[in-house]
Amino acid sequence: MTLTRRERVRQQTLAEIKQHAIEQVAGGGAAGLSLNAIARAMGMSGPAIYRYYASRDELLAELVTDAYAELTATLERVAAETARRAPARRLAVVAEAYRAWALEQPRRYGMLFGERPEQFADPQEGIAAIHGAMLVLLGLLSELAGSAGDNARATRLDTQLTRWAQRRGGEASPRVLRLGVLTWTRLHGIVSLELAGVFDAMGLDAGLLLDAELAQVVTAATA
Repeated sequence: MTLTRRERVRQQTLAEIKQHAIEQVAGGGAAGLSLNAIARAMGMSGPAIYRYYASRDELLAELVTDAYAELTATLERVAAETARRAPARRLAVVAEAYRAWALEQPRRYGMLFGERPEQFADPQEGIAAIHGAMLVLLGLLSELAGSAGDNARATRLDTQLTRWAQRRGGEASPRVLRLGVLTWTRLHGIVSLELAGVFDAMGLDAGLLLDAELAQVVTAATA
């Protein structure tokens, strides 16, 4: 469809608002996001910008959804580009892509997993967007695990993970679900501590730590 001039101007304004918002987040985190400051930077009145976003949290919800979608797209792309490699190598490449994305834009990463205004919750669109990243991880772990079954008795955690997967419309064995969530927590933990400068203070290479964690994941998946 051909947009009217008014519609084109509105889309351009929305894009400019979001670009200013991203710059604000990059400079001071999600807590520093201010519609009034964006309005001043764009030469708009305070009330005028609220015709585009009713509140700061509405704008933040879009930024979160966009960032989740960008992170997911990054992981999906590298997984597709390495489709002919061994699953263990693909897992390493995907994990490194996750880490690189976070290191390149630490404030946006913090916006997703740490620095949130009080009472802000992920929008449903954002949850759906990041779920694709977990599907990439679960797919690789399923390849690693192969047809190996899970003979252990189901635990309360297995039940919770299965319910979570069912709500998201995904299918995986309890073993793969456990591996998926535990792998993500390890990856997120290393990245978060690296961003906080903890490993620098300890004289540790975060890349080597990540390699060691992934080696344990591969061992657990293929056991």
